[in-house]
Amino acid sequence: MSTLNDVVINKLSGGLGRRSPEQDMVSGLLFDGSETSELKFDKIQRLASLEDAEALGITESYDINGQSAYYQIQQFFRMNPSGDLYIMAVNTASYAETVKKAMEMQEKANGNIRQMAIISSKETTFAQTKAAAAIAQGQADLAFVDYMPFEIILEGKGFDVATEEDSPSLAEANANVSVVVAMDVEKAFEQKLIQKNTNKVYTLAPNEELIPVENSSNVYNVKDANGLKKENGNVLEFALFKDSYKNTAAVGLALGALSKAKVSENIAWIEKFNLTGEGFAKPGFVGGKEIKSLGNLRTLNEKRYIFSQTHTGLAGVYFNDSHTCTTGTSDYAYIENNRTINKATRLLRSALLPKLASPVLVDIDGKLPQSVSKSFEGLCRSALEGMVANQEVSAFDVYVDPKQNILATSELKVKAEITPIGTARKIMVDLGFKNPFGIDKA
Repeated sequence: MSTLNDVVINKLSGGLGRRSPEQDMVSGLLFDGSETSELKFDKIQRLASLEDAEALGITESYDINGQSAYYQIQQFFRMNPSGDLYIMAVNTASYAETVKKAMEMQEKANGNIRQMAIISSKETTFAQTKAAAAIAQGQADLAFVDYMPFEIILEGKGFDVATEEDSPSLAEANANVSVVVAMDVEKAFEQKLIQKNTNKVYTLAPNEELIPVENSSNVYNVKDANGLKKENGNVLEFALFKDSYKNTAAVGLALGALSKAKVSENIAWIEKFNLTGEGFAKPGFVGGKEIKSLGNLRTLNEKRYIFSQTHTGLAGVYFNDSHTCTTGTSDYAYIENNRTINKATRLLRSALLPKLASPVLVDIDGKLPQSVSKSFEGLCRSALEGMVANQEVSAFDVYVDPKQNILATSELKVKAEITPIGTARKIMVDLGFKNPFGIDKA
């Protein structure tokens, strides 16, 4: 360094307080299906767009055997074009077996997944779906123990709104997972034409009609004013797949909404989460059933199902709430409660992990000096301050008891409490008439 008199400026770093990019939007879709040349069973793939899925061979024609992977991915990215989605196809015989693969998928994603939707192509009753919820809770519990917590959303396969009075209350499952029974009425009965030998999806034009091929089952030609549709001089033949998504729920849409939301936000927030768009135009239920009455909706809401609805005087389609399969009095009754605690868990562990197995000074009485307890409190506070700034929690408190006997236990105990963001599930207004003269002057 020069010995001449000068003004010396040292460039510092870290003053802007910039953090690593948030990973709250990182999601997962687990499904059973078929392999493609680019998609193998039990191999995880990361998608940034619908085009990425198509490059793996997951196109419209993929959804012809009871599966809905392409539809779910399309809805995910429609709801959140900036979404980050892991997918994994598995070779399983039942919905339950597919759900059992959730933790395996999370591990292959290095614990990055924050919310996961699970779907199945198998014939599944709603009783089996409800049983899968208990299995899903077991997978979520394993993830929490291994410090990679995530939310699980299940496709409500087998649900029948026609028997909603007899539908079980999901609170009985006592699981912090969610079941979605929402489905677009028109999409549920969509009919796909698949061109034979190419497996390409073909959309019938308004001026075209289907002509059954004689002596062939479920094989059709397409005819317009110019005759039968041909390619290279050969008459094209198509297979017709009816009601492709009849036993499917729009979990990809819910997953996209969650990835778009802050961890503290309810996906039923009217101002932010209008579900209307391609592939979801009219609210309904699994099976393509339409809403019968407000009374039905109230009953299903009380039973903690997630479905879609409209609101009088407002255009659009919206989720009813963010229920989990537990009682409404639980601290984890809603998805945003779980996502908030999961994020705080990850942040606190990351802050404290470098201190694991570190030396801890004690005073002459074996207690923690104030400098030590405040140091650990400060680490935790720094970890959680960002959640307050981002309006993901209202406040928090951290306390390290200096009287704890760390010499005997080798355990340093920290108590952290967070005050969550409230949700205006009901807005109550007292409204009446007023006479400016008052009742005494009438």
